[in-house]
Amino acid sequence: MSVRTTLPLGFADLEPFVEQWAGATVDARMYARASADMAGIRRFYEVAVARGAEALEYCAQFPLDAMPDDAALLFRLMLGLAQASIAVEIHGQPRAPGTPWPNSITLQRGPSPFG
Repeated sequence: MSVRTTLPLGFADLEPFVEQWAGATVDARMYARASADMAGIRRFYEVAVARGAEALEYCAQFPLDAMPDDAALLFRLMLGLAQASIAVEIHGQPRAPGTPWPNSITLQRGPSPFG
């Protein structure tokens, strides 16, 4: 009996990060970064960066508005990597220095279909 995963076959090493980082909206993915600790952000960042090119290559075979559910989830996870990279590469912490948290910023709509 095989175990069904939420991501496409071959990406099981990214499964532990789906719940936190593959939010359906940019707001959810920003919240994932802002509410995480740096150790967790770095763990995700290191694994996702190592698999990023392969993941995006996999996703590129489908139109954005017609991705199968598993590919769309993988794509959202890579969008979560964009958030994690801000913390690791720019701020050195989950949120921009000197910004309040939580804040009152709410994105009403991001880019379709992964807004």
